[in-house]
Amino acid sequence: MRQSILTPAIVLRRVVYAEADLIVTLLGRETGRVSALARGARKSSRRFAGGLGMAASGDARLRERAGAELMVLESFETRDDRAGLATDLAKTAHAAYAIELCDRLCPPRQSERAVFAWLDEFLAKLASGMATAERLRVFELGLLRGLGIGPSLDRCVVCGRTDLDSEDVRWHPERGGVVCRACSQRGDLMSGGTRQALERLAQTRMADTDGIALKREIGAGCRRAVLALLREHVHGPLRSLQFIEKMSGNMSGSR
Repeated sequence: MRQSILTPAIVLRRVVYAEADLIVTLLGRETGRVSALARGARKSSRRFAGGLGMAASGDARLRERAGAELMVLESFETRDDRAGLATDLAKTAHAAYAIELCDRLCPPRQSERAVFAWLDEFLAKLASGMATAERLRVFELGLLRGLGIGPSLDRCVVCGRTDLDSEDVRWHPERGGVVCRACSQRGDLMSGGTRQALERLAQTRMADTDGIALKREIGAGCRRAVLALLREHVHGPLRSLQFIEKMSGNMSGSR
């Protein structure tokens, strides 16, 4: 019998399979993103204590199956079911978005310890606090940085200039960041205030996200820039983002 792997993990999604089973996708600290068959998960409360709900955090025991792509989830002991995320629609939407980003961006079976810790910290902060657009920007930028695809915000990606200060720049997500206007007259114009805000958000720790408030115009500019960057790496629509956008009229400032 193949040896089991015990790893802290976060539930990204689950799909009903057969009468009592689930196929669960996890982000494991040691395993990275993996999918596993949880036999009897819909009936067993002993091996899957606390359930396998979205964003649940716990200790997963996984085992390889010979010749099979799916692993076997032998047990999952929940440490934090993040119940606070279900008490508010905005929190639920932001958690679903963060989880979908990790599901779509993290390569399979590649340990991403920094990304695991970042997602875990974001979900914990979200569960105990408020859903804010600023915290979501911090998460997005930190996730991209953790995966090695974070944007260049403090210097021109063409000439390397760092004395951008408050001058307007061009945003070139396909090049990976900002371009000074001396190097390019094409691309979306980004105000100096937006660039500086993005630079600050990219350097912000999750623990310090309480109380961050951007002016509406600056916040909107940051949102447009980050979404354009994400589209360079995520192919196809993000369902959770579409849901947030549908709610935006009733959730001012939440996205």
